[in-house]
Amino acid sequence: MGYRGRERRRHPRFKAAIPIHIGLINLGKGKSIQAQFEGVSMDISMEGLGVEVYYPESEILLLRNSMVGETREFDVEIEAILGIKQVRGVGEVKWTAIASPSVLKMGIFLREMIKEQREKWTNFVLSRSREVFQ
Repeated sequence: MGYRGRERRRHPRFKAAIPIHIGLINLGKGKSIQAQFEGVSMDISMEGLGVEVYYPESEILLLRNSMVGETREFDVEIEAILGIKQVRGVGEVKWTAIASPSVLKMGIFLREMIKEQREKWTNFVLSRSREVFQ
């Protein structure tokens, strides 16, 4: 089922399948926990990305509810592998959807990145946008 509401994104999205490593940050304690996920981006923009994460069904359901919404308990640490470069940042999960019993789709807003990391991300997104419009 596709999204039928008013589009609220400020930046266009571009298809990009890049490896993503995700860790959870406990908001109450402000530190990382052991849970680690591997996934692949579906699309990217200047401020976020769509990701597919592969994890067993019971864990998806448990973590899904604690990663999104006003009562969320976790933010996510993101490491995107952009060829020989890696980009790291902290994101907030804005939405989730269970695509299959072992695949969780997430929309992540990239909230915090140090300047050098943000520049790498911006350059990568711009390079993808130029590919689309050529």
